[in-house]
Amino acid sequence: MKPICVFALLIPLAARLAYGETFIGPTTATNRLLIPTNSAIIITAIFGDFTNSTQVQLDGGAPFIQPLFTPLESGTVYALAGPAELIFSNAVLITFYCLTNSAIYSQGIANDPIGIPIASNKTMHVFGVPAPVNASFNRLNSEGGGTLSFMLEPNRPAEFTGPGTLFLNSGVFFPYAKFISYFIEADGFSLADKGVIAGPSGSFAVSVEKSFDLNTWSPVLMQNASDPAKAFYRLRIQR
Repeated sequence: MKPICVFALLIPLAARLAYGETFIGPTTATNRLLIPTNSAIIITAIFGDFTNSTQVQLDGGAPFIQPLFTPLESGTVYALAGPAELIFSNAVLITFYCLTNSAIYSQGIANDPIGIPIASNKTMHVFGVPAPVNASFNRLNSEGGGTLSFMLEPNRPAEFTGPGTLFLNSGVFFPYAKFISYFIEADGFSLADKGVIAGPSGSFAVSVEKSFDLNTWSPVLMQNASDPAKAFYRLRIQR
């Protein structure tokens, strides 16, 4: 199936589930970038001075400072799940997609290490991180063993498949902190050309897959439509 056919099938779904907006700051009492409960935003472009002027508030907690939102490179996006707020003291412009009933999670990260368990055969996809985050991935001996420490870095993709636990710490003390946003691929999350998202599917799982040879197929997740012309796409519906 050629790409244009798949996109034609998905256009009505996109209109219902995702819509684009632009926020122009700074934040005031009447001008706020709020993300409601059971919603999330996908940030596709940022402009302005974010140095020591950006704060994030998650789930009604105290806001924490983001010294810098690293500029987005081609193909990278940020995400933030509600209830949350992005707060700006400088003039900024942010373009984003707003989603409802999404499968996205956001996790605040302080200096004390936290662990996010990933079940067997589940894959965690991490959105772009605005600043480097200390990380390690650990697998118990009963699950095959092994551990590795590394950095989650801006504009670098990150995915982890369980069983295992992703440990994170910010390396800074409050009021400075960091955050990541992620989703589990098995929850049925798909965004083609930043226009479509499918949350948990209930009785049926609907996914978009691509292939360059019509023999090997892979999921399409958070990708634009810039693949070579010889790429093929198909819809997979599983009960």
